[in-house]
Amino acid sequence: MPPHTGQMLSRSGPGLVPLAAALLLLLASCALQDTVAPKDTPGTRGISANRAIDPAPDFYVSPVGSPSGDGSFTNPWDLATALAGPAAVTAGSTIWLRGGTYTNPADPRGFASTLTGTPDAPIVVRQYPGERATVTNILFVTGAYTWFWGFEVTHPAPQEGVLHGVHLRGPGTKVINLVVHDATDAGIFIDPEAIGAEVNGSIIYNNGRTDNLTHGIYCKSQTGTLLLKDNIVFDNWAYGFHCYANDAPHHIQNIDLEGNVAFNNYVWGVPWDADILVGGNFPASGITVNENYTYRTNYTNTMTADIGNNAVTNQDVVCTNNYFVGGWWRMGAWATATVRGNTLYNFTAGGMVWNLGTTSDQRWSDNTLFGDPAAVVWRHDTTDVTTFDGWRTETGFADPGTYAGSAPTGVKIVVRPNQYEPGRANIIVYNWAQQSAVSVDVSGILKRGDRYVVQNAQDFYGSPIVSGIYTGRPLELPMVSITPPSPVGIATAQAAPVTGPTFNVFVLMKTQRGRCDPRQRGGPRRCGPRD
Repeated sequence: MPPHTGQMLSRSGPGLVPLAAALLLLLASCALQDTVAPKDTPGTRGISANRAIDPAPDFYVSPVGSPSGDGSFTNPWDLATALAGPAAVTAGSTIWLRGGTYTNPADPRGFASTLTGTPDAPIVVRQYPGERATVTNILFVTGAYTWFWGFEVTHPAPQEGVLHGVHLRGPGTKVINLVVHDATDAGIFIDPEAIGAEVNGSIIYNNGRTDNLTHGIYCKSQTGTLLLKDNIVFDNWAYGFHCYANDAPHHIQNIDLEGNVAFNNYVWGVPWDADILVGGNFPASGITVNENYTYRTNYTNTMTADIGNNAVTNQDVVCTNNYFVGGWWRMGAWATATVRGNTLYNFTAGGMVWNLGTTSDQRWSDNTLFGDPAAVVWRHDTTDVTTFDGWRTETGFADPGTYAGSAPTGVKIVVRPNQYEPGRANIIVYNWAQQSAVSVDVSGILKRGDRYVVQNAQDFYGSPIVSGIYTGRPLELPMVSITPPSPVGIATAQAAPVTGPTFNVFVLMKTQRGRCDPRQRGGPRRCGPRD
């Protein structure tokens, strides 16, 4: 069965010293959503309508703020003081980052956060509406239940030592809609101590400097569920997502990858690194890989996804409804696995699926596989290759899906709403038809009269692809060829690969709400910057 060619609207919607360098520069450039979430009832992740009347205080920081400030709008703190947890900052507080570039004279490696909220009332550190905040060098998080929202994190030049962009060790920490790029090591590094952490809606690129060691997101997890959702991860030095464990103390358990986009994550390093890796030398368990999307421009001997790695027998995985494009797919050894509804397309005869270990308790069904049906590009448990029918015989998969002797056709469009900012969504386009523009239904995201911008994720701070006032009609998005940004402070042998017009990822953002409720006047939490 060919892939869906119409609209699809998804609603699913210790290593470092305690200070390191990370640049948090606001993600919502010209259009930061003015509705602030974070106080949800226990067990929910979405927006709470009650946040607008929450009495928890607002505080402010500025690049010209002072340790002797009081955190008010007119007398703000510096960022290091605010992140150290002043007594006035209680659970449920919001700390607003005014526009500008943040450095830490006391420690040039960056900033450490010990802010501690509660599960029901997290502390929020967020970019001030309509402005752009830049935090340089590492953001090292050891507090708890703090949400970092909407700014950019970057290294202005390569740093000495192993310095990530954002390093999470705090339980209940959330990273929401950040832009993290050009870190000397991993863009976001998540330790098992960050129990129940979440990285959602962030754009992560050009991180790392070392082949096979520095990635977009590097994660370990043990208790709780680590959620990696709706992130756009591209052009990192090695892997895009690298959820990996070497031995028993470094666990890889209870990880949910959902709705992420990962593409060209080998470009500055070794070309065989995968866009998505989950697995290692210690058995993985409780893994979900659902509705993720990959693309690789250089597809010579490349792997699009490595689910399970190759060292041990893992416990359980659910791998469903993913769209893997431009490389082969390795499935490690799993005691139990549900593999359903996935699409795999490799441009050449370089490989299709390679299964490791026993497959007797794996359930494969309804997958769509594009390539040459006669090609000898399938493997099970050895380096010996076989045909699709031979692979089915060796694995025992009676009906794993269809293997078509063709390439995908038409246009596949995926719209994924951002669960923290109404009016925001990621739009993923596979333009197999090579159209000059595509028509995208965003009626589930915007309301008539909403002002909006659409940014190309590979040029997030550049000029909008389109902008205007929403009329209820589909948006016409040009399938342009954007040149992605080059790494900062290092020479590369080639420019980053251009994915358009075949593949593009856009970020839709509402830039203006309706009329502000007078009862809510008094601050950005209560009214938008243009209300």
